[in-house]
Amino acid sequence: MRTRSATRLYIHVPFCRAKCAYCAFYSEVAPAPAQVSGYLEALERELSAQSVLAADLESVFVGGGTPSMLGPAGLARLMGAVRASFRIKADAEVTVEANPDRVDAALAEALAAAGVNRVSLGLQSFQPELLRTLGRCVDAGAAASAAAALRAVGIARLSADLIFQIPGQSLSAWVPDLREALGLGLGHLSTYALTLEEGTALSARLGAAGVDDSLFEAMWSAAEAEACRHGLRRYEISNFAAAGEECRHNLGIWLGDAYLGCGPAASSFDGGRRWTNVADLAAWMAGREPEPDELPARSRAAEMLAFGLRTVEGWDLSRFRALTGLQPEDLCGEAIGELVAAGLLEVVGGRLRTTPAGLLVHDAIAERLIILPGES
Repeated sequence: MRTRSATRLYIHVPFCRAKCAYCAFYSEVAPAPAQVSGYLEALERELSAQSVLAADLESVFVGGGTPSMLGPAGLARLMGAVRASFRIKADAEVTVEANPDRVDAALAEALAAAGVNRVSLGLQSFQPELLRTLGRCVDAGAAASAAAALRAVGIARLSADLIFQIPGQSLSAWVPDLREALGLGLGHLSTYALTLEEGTALSARLGAAGVDDSLFEAMWSAAEAEACRHGLRRYEISNFAAAGEECRHNLGIWLGDAYLGCGPAASSFDGGRRWTNVADLAAWMAGREPEPDELPARSRAAEMLAFGLRTVEGWDLSRFRALTGLQPEDLCGEAIGELVAAGLLEVVGGRLRTTPAGLLVHDAIAERLIILPGES
């Protein structure tokens, strides 16, 4: 597997108003102004230093945390630092995540002026009792005004996140959330099944009872049905998009593109090696070296294979070989044969892809593929 220049950039903004009960992503709550200023200064240094590892960028994704907590001036400074250090293609996708109740005319104007052309709104649910269960301090009802403010400044590519399988959530409660989100005229929707992450408040609260997954398949199917009614199709396990509205940044990551991650807890991948910044704001600002994620080349290739099979289209076999020097059957041919026979994978038109039935059990498929013969 050869080293490649990054064409995608992820920036982690590690600040939140409050910590959501289900979230395991690294963040600092209610940061002091000095923390925000120190973060931006350190980010400027890191972007400048890392730019030598990149080619012209095809996408930039600013996530978190809650990037919109930086406010108009902070986000303008962040994007200015990106443009000062990197060459960005004219047609690049530039995404910023935002909570809907943080998006007003001033923030929308700052985003547009900075070249942002796509915004992902963190809704999770429109129902107050479910938001309380999730520990979300967000007014999802502000989504319509947020979408209007963004469209008014020319940011038309809008996405939203919803969560299902929340404790206390019925199928009859899930469908209205889908309909309200899709009623915003979104070109993209992400729907995530709630999972309990170790160390989160929700995991501690639910304990051994865990999450009730008895409605998983019904809720999964309802999401697809509602998305289809609004002209969106599933293109990845958790994501739906209108034609041409797919998240190009994430598609590139799933299908093996090299990427850079800047900010605390952000990961990078150069086509063979992965490394991750320390999940500690002070240590990252002080310049602690990232932690390498060492894997043998065959294991890394198998990991890439499983990751790409999250997408509906799966792997173009010629692309996979170009990136890894291998064909999937060189890595785990027996497992692939068994999964094809079981109707969970298929080979069609030079592509290896997951069937609709297989997408429902992708985690189990991934486990089969990443355990290579002779390797543990």
